[in-house]
Amino acid sequence: MVAAVNQDFVTYQGDDVSPIFTVYANSAQTAVVDISTVAEITWKAQRNADSGVIVAITKTKSAGQITFVTTGVDGKFQVAITKTDTVSLDGYYMHFASIADAFGNVTTTTVGRMQVGLHPAWTFDQSMIATTPLYQVRDLIGDTLIGDQQLVDAQIEFSIASFSNIYLAAADCCRKIAMRYAREVDITQGELHTVYSQRTRNYTAMVRMYTDLGMQRGGVMPFAGGISIADKTNRVEDPDRVPPQFNLLMFDDLIPLGTGSGNQTPIPGTPDFSNSI
Repeated sequence: MVAAVNQDFVTYQGDDVSPIFTVYANSAQTAVVDISTVAEITWKAQRNADSGVIVAITKTKSAGQITFVTTGVDGKFQVAITKTDTVSLDGYYMHFASIADAFGNVTTTTVGRMQVGLHPAWTFDQSMIATTPLYQVRDLIGDTLIGDQQLVDAQIEFSIASFSNIYLAAADCCRKIAMRYAREVDITQGELHTVYSQRTRNYTAMVRMYTDLGMQRGGVMPFAGGISIADKTNRVEDPDRVPPQFNLLMFDDLIPLGTGSGNQTPIPGTPDFSNSI
């Protein structure tokens, strides 16, 4: 027997749920194990691996809380999680199941995460696009199909709070989606091709596009000063501008200031090229 990992499932506070797990004989999960004669099956859920003996839920076959889906020959068993088990839980929990055979040998067969209480948080209302930044960003990135959700509301709201306009927020959201697809590999099944790398490239292109739009609409842009006479004059004559330490004119020399020539020090609001003392 080998442990089947990533056996994740979702439930909600106060719900009754009976997740089904299968015990496999190999890591490829192509052969099941006959568990009809096992002495015990134990399933536990805890907040994380470091929580030690602090276990949120414990279920056993001997207590009647774990049963076979059929007879156990197919390797399938189900865990009865009740509303009283989940009513006080919230968030993510690590869960695992182990089987003890007739000789007392214990083997971990299932490992995964149980998500409790975090209800779906994907919303979109096209009638509110004009007034709701969340829906504006969702519209920009194309995440408007309830059957093909990309980001939950909290992820988009975080991007909106982190950037100065919806276009930069949209770029950040596209970056998140691109990174998610970057973890996937392209799949070919006969004539069917699932090209995740193309999705990554498309969303990466959207990152660049929305970054440019965001910069044009109030984002931080590089600035080169001193290339316009009018701009330089306006900045020099700004009364709130700190004057330079010294100002050199064509005929300046090292004669002390106040004798008719020498380094000229402008007062605030006076152009650098002015001959004021």
